[in-house]
Amino acid sequence: MSQMHMVLPGTHGRQMLYAKEKQIFVKGTVSAVTNNVAVNVSKYQKSLHGFAIIDRQTIHVVGTENSVDNAADVPQFCLDTKTNVTQILWCTLGYINCLVVTCSEGLIIYDCDQQFKRIYTHNCEDKNMKEKYAKGIAAFECTYLCVGNSNGSIRVFGPDEDGQVVFLDRKLFHGAPITDMSSYKHNLVSCDESGCTVLSQIDCGELMIIARSKVFGGHPCTTTEMTRIGLMAVGYGCGTIRMFDPTVKLVNEDAEDQLPMMVQMSAHARCVTSMSAARDVDLLLSVSEDSWIRVWKISTTTVTLVYCYMKEDTMFVGCQFITRNGSKFCTTAYDSPYITCYALNQL
Repeated sequence: MSQMHMVLPGTHGRQMLYAKEKQIFVKGTVSAVTNNVAVNVSKYQKSLHGFAIIDRQTIHVVGTENSVDNAADVPQFCLDTKTNVTQILWCTLGYINCLVVTCSEGLIIYDCDQQFKRIYTHNCEDKNMKEKYAKGIAAFECTYLCVGNSNGSIRVFGPDEDGQVVFLDRKLFHGAPITDMSSYKHNLVSCDESGCTVLSQIDCGELMIIARSKVFGGHPCTTTEMTRIGLMAVGYGCGTIRMFDPTVKLVNEDAEDQLPMMVQMSAHARCVTSMSAARDVDLLLSVSEDSWIRVWKISTTTVTLVYCYMKEDTMFVGCQFITRNGSKFCTTAYDSPYITCYALNQL
């Protein structure tokens, strides 16, 4: 089994330099929720409303051109869910451009092309199954939507023949509350508060478990991403990022196959609160409560730190690449009214 290696900055490869491009003002403040920013980078996007953040029970949606200097150009939407929001994600289901929301009551889907009209809700609360809230969202392009739950179960939704969103499947894969999910092609990675990561696959709307990782030291998983080359990145509450390769599994004839760790990075000094993988290049962005932003270049053999920046006394809670080629990204910080955008300097 081949192992990946971590390369320190300045020792290998070309370094990248990002600079602050602008700040986008939101009519509220960012809550202390992991993965607290969503950016619409879909190739199917029609609307200018490309950013969304969580402010307790409210979701603030702003336009991509709504910077500090011209804040009146694009209107802002404030979506009051009347329940505590845990995560948000832009996606396309069938022909519908959606903003998907998980919260303490379950799932809410808004139609972005109809002034954010609420088109679907699903109550994920089940006292018999100890389900208290939903968290973790992953979409399989235009087809399926997976939503995690506090009891470790995953629900699958998708459009029916009439284009309406319907419930399709439910599987209990985790023994602890799910914290985040990500998808790549037909693979789904989900992680939970116990520190366990599960790889599953979707086939005709049904999830099937493939393998799971061991629990590393009892630290909770906080965020996960699947890179363009299909590698699984998982961030932990201790600041570590671990990489897994879904094509490499340790076969166990008596139980589920195990996902071996390919590389472990001491990426941050405190909890990794958010990660983002660029769609068209092999870059991974991470932020943490330790005030650091880091960009990593990922290959099948090495992980190289290509950019890092510290904003003093800042607790980052969200990040995402704005462009598919990784040339721009944004971050959010707890109790701040701004989404800060960075752009790659073209030297």
